Amino acid sequence: MEKVKKFFTSKWFKGSVNGICFTLSLLLLIYNVSIIGYFLLLIRFGDEQGEMLYMLLSGAGILLILIPLLFRMTKKRFYHFTLIVLHLFAIGLPFFIKFIEGALRKI
Repeated sequence: MEKVKKFFTSKWFKGSVNGICFTLSLLLLIYNVSIIGYFLLLIRFGDEQGEMLYMLLSGAGILLILIPLLFRMTKKRFYHFTLIVLHLFAIGLPFFIKFIEGALRKI
């Protein structure tokens, strides 16, 4: 039992989990913020479901980046908090696009 505890508290394990979670969250963010990713979801799943999946992917990215923060696996937290803010910005993009679309229709 001591070996298992030692493995899960080792620097190597914490660094690996931190790196994997950060990389996956960053990849989800890059896919979501790219125009191709957003419109691919809209074309494939329709307007309502595509936007829901878009926001769920950003939510999954936030949850992935919270894992190293909650279990104190990271030393530099600035990049993690920045990634959380960017995911929150990505969640708001569909609302912003609908707002701009509505404003342009009035003109």
